Amino acid sequence: MQAQAIYQRAIVFDGLNICNWSREIFEQWQRGGITGVSATCGLWEGFRESIANVVQWKKWFEEHSDLILQATSVNDIRRAKREGKTAVLLSWQNTSGIEDKLDYLRVFRDLGVRKMQLTYNTQNYSGAGYVEANDSGLTGFGREVVSEMGKLGIVCDLSHVGAKTSLDVIEYATVPPCFSHILPAGMKDIKRNKSDALISELGRRGGIIGLSQFGPFMQKGNDSTIDDYVAALDYVIELAGEDHVGIGSDASQGHARPSEFLEWCNHDKGYARELTPFGHAKVVKPLGPLEQRPLLADAMQRAGWSEEKMVKVLGENWLNYLERVWQAP
Repeated sequence: MQAQAIYQRAIVFDGLNICNWSREIFEQWQRGGITGVSATCGLWEGFRESIANVVQWKKWFEEHSDLILQATSVNDIRRAKREGKTAVLLSWQNTSGIEDKLDYLRVFRDLGVRKMQLTYNTQNYSGAGYVEANDSGLTGFGREVVSEMGKLGIVCDLSHVGAKTSLDVIEYATVPPCFSHILPAGMKDIKRNKSDALISELGRRGGIIGLSQFGPFMQKGNDSTIDDYVAALDYVIELAGEDHVGIGSDASQGHARPSEFLEWCNHDKGYARELTPFGHAKVVKPLGPLEQRPLLADAMQRAGWSEEKMVKVLGENWLNYLERVWQAP
């Protein structure tokens, strides 16, 4: 069957976007046939600012109800497919929004924040990010956070988390965590990429690995193409298994480089030391603009993928994983 016909029928889920949110982005999701997106709505913010971000999204769900709906269940994502909309999973790239209060996890879960990255680049109450000089691992409080997230059905994301802290969480968690937007260190050995061993272990324990489209972290850097992206998917599938790999583009469409927002992202707590240079670096994203996402199916077909494999990686693997986490006791 032709790749585009498969794509049009498939659930297409993107494990992370951090775009400059607007109706224009929502329209591009629709034109790109993207069924569901994990949308970053928190990064360095504390409790009050995190609540404000959720309030803004609630307004957008009302104002743009012809294009988007909020996803708090897998059924919401499947409904979005039937209605020609995009389901938005509100997500954090840090747990700074709960400050030091475990009970705040339930508050945000009830508001629909169903996916949280444990740390963003640096140390917090729970553990270390990948840029910390000393990754001391999952803290005692972090164990409580991970356990509570499992009980509440909140996805625990480890993408920007340090290697030791990541392994501690993978070994400790009773509900499998995920890497929502990473690339393999086995193809390019830099600190932000995850080791083959970590990827394999996460897949073995039932997690999912979403692959980023961030050019500088790919094997050929900014010369990488969409076909190189599919090759990276195949590499990770060999490590983790065909049922445990998906898309996690890390698309930041609508943000200029440099921009005040990306500079804020790339400084500790939003204002202190610079953590990475990518807030102002020019980067190539091999998947291209959101509205061109259907071209990914053509690249998968060029690589000899079966229809079953395409459908799994385009979205069904993410939905199977989310269903297991969200229904966790």
